[in-house]
Amino acid sequence: MTFTRLLLAATALLIALPAAAQPMRGGMKGPPKTWDISLGAGAMWRPTFEGSDRSRVRPLPFVTVNWRDTISFGEGGLSTQIKGGRLRLGGGLTFDGGRKDHDTGGIFANGDDRLRGMGDIDFALGLRGFAAYRVGFIEFNASAIKYLGEQNDGVLASFGASAPVPLGRKLLFIPGVRASWADDKYMQTFFGVTPLQASRSIFPAFNARSGIQEVRGSANLIYRIDDHWFAAVNGNVTRLLGDAADSPISIVNTNSSVMTLLGYRF
Repeated sequence: MTFTRLLLAATALLIALPAAAQPMRGGMKGPPKTWDISLGAGAMWRPTFEGSDRSRVRPLPFVTVNWRDTISFGEGGLSTQIKGGRLRLGGGLTFDGGRKDHDTGGIFANGDDRLRGMGDIDFALGLRGFAAYRVGFIEFNASAIKYLGEQNDGVLASFGASAPVPLGRKLLFIPGVRASWADDKYMQTFFGVTPLQASRSIFPAFNARSGIQEVRGSANLIYRIDDHWFAAVNGNVTRLLGDAADSPISIVNTNSSVMTLLGYRF
């Protein structure tokens, strides 16, 4: 999703920013640079947790650092990539911010008082690999993350496509779609309810199995104000599927989020 991978993970949104960060660089004019750095700030409206029927607005810092279009720190964490023609391959280190079983009111917090008794899901590092292939103006992409946390040691894989569409000289529109698959460990961590958790919370016991976790549609608008300043709006609609949708934790199966951002590219 830039430092927004932290925000993305901490809010469990995995939500709006991953599609936006790379196109922001692509949508800006100018020759390739050794260092490509962008800073910004904005706000995000998002669910209190995956499957929640409540949302909150939080401030959003933003930073991306890219060296020779090879090593980057941004929405995917710290990563490196190689490119050959239409193909990109890469990998790196990412993380998941977990989930609180109560509302802390924090900027990056992801939780709700209705989760009390479920226990916190702690921060977890993850190893990420990805590939992307461009056909015309459409880029197809796939990624897989193996988390290494004590609680979250599952696997999350995503498959999707996006297509930048210029709307004039300064406005770029990027629609996208994505589906995510999760293994038993990941699903049980975020959507399962153990007998012990059931005895302490408002939710009945539930065993969450592997499968397609969600499908998501996104739309990004990026406006280049001048050679340095840009503004962006990102919207996402996510539909939970399989055991993620059947989980008693999922109060609703459709969530949406909106992000606004003003940034400066050095």
